[in-house]
Amino acid sequence: MAIKTFKEIIDNKAYRISTKDREIFEQGTLQSFFGFSDSDMIEFIVYDANDNQLPQGEDGVLARYIPLSSENIKDYFLVADGTKFQAFNFPNEYFIDAERLINEAGYNNGIFKTQITLLNKRVGFDNLNEKLWIKEISPSRTEVKLLPIKNETSKKTDLLTRFNIMVEGQSFRDDILPYIGEFIEKTDSKEIDTFIRKTYGQKWYNKLVSEFGVRGFDELMTRIHKKFAEAMKYEFLNRSSYIGDANYGKKKPTKESLSLSKESVYKVAQRILIECVSLYLPQRTIKLKTTQDREFDRSIDAVNTIIRTRESDVVIQPNVPGIEVTKEKPREDKKVIEEKANLNKAIREEVPKELPIPKFIKENPTKSKKKDTFKSFFRRRGGKRPSFDLNTNVINQPSRPVTNQGGGGPRLNDRS
Repeated sequence: MAIKTFKEIIDNKAYRISTKDREIFEQGTLQSFFGFSDSDMIEFIVYDANDNQLPQGEDGVLARYIPLSSENIKDYFLVADGTKFQAFNFPNEYFIDAERLINEAGYNNGIFKTQITLLNKRVGFDNLNEKLWIKEISPSRTEVKLLPIKNETSKKTDLLTRFNIMVEGQSFRDDILPYIGEFIEKTDSKEIDTFIRKTYGQKWYNKLVSEFGVRGFDELMTRIHKKFAEAMKYEFLNRSSYIGDANYGKKKPTKESLSLSKESVYKVAQRILIECVSLYLPQRTIKLKTTQDREFDRSIDAVNTIIRTRESDVVIQPNVPGIEVTKEKPREDKKVIEEKANLNKAIREEVPKELPIPKFIKENPTKSKKKDTFKSFFRRRGGKRPSFDLNTNVINQPSRPVTNQGGGGPRLNDRS
């Protein structure tokens, strides 16, 4: 092994950065697990006896990356007796066929040193179109600003998608999957019985068992939990987890998402649990039709002894109630309505739109402001009209004589 390329080795773990720098990088990071994703890979590097890095294969690459697929596991991993590769349950140690890797690198004889690293792919790859480049280093040299390479080829890869997940603070699917298995294994079906009794009470528990006809509650919970764990594993291994579906347990045609949140895991677990309960919980017998009972009840049999009668000579005449009847106004025929509308329209058309304002030929005479002599005369005499002699055209007033005071004819001597 090329020990010179590592800064220090602690408990069979080699580090390429110093302890001081590693303390900065390890702040706030999640624990990485190997073997939970197809994007995990093996990095293989071979050296000669003098620690010179050797090229591999026809391309002459200095580092070879082998994806962790099902076929590669069978080809490059040596499985010890009793070791099983199961979902969410991988071994802590791996035995890798280094001899096969050296032969495939193009070397058969000699003394070689090998370096094998288990990698979790998050952002970037050892490819010209899937790399990140350093834009800026902080003055304290504790932070770096990384940006992805953007070109037509990189847009076809998952580089930008992975970069956005990291920048937006989301969780990678590979970082959440290990905890799902731990969550499933920690769920104990035997504790469900006790939890229901404490939460809802013994009375509610007894009613649940009796109404649904549950014979063995612990056995029922065991079956539900077993199916729940199976469906959860199918869901997060990119298999169909819908219970009752024809494709249950089969591989999904779509590719699994790179990101995964705790909220989505909770919603999926809730949906699967409801489907498991609906599958195994006995259905209640519900009568959809009304049935008749021909037997007499005790209260009906004792009607003659319960109800008493009483007679009287008083006759009460009930008043005939008045009933209000609402008559609907007859609706006119559409033809009659149209005729009325046409008639109104014709009348409006006959009336001229503008009529001329009338004008006087002469100006309107104004009322005289002079006092009326006869009205003042009558008011002084109590409002009585004097008598006139039609023959002489002279007013007869015996109380006051008429005198001729010179010229102008007779005058009324009404001044004192």
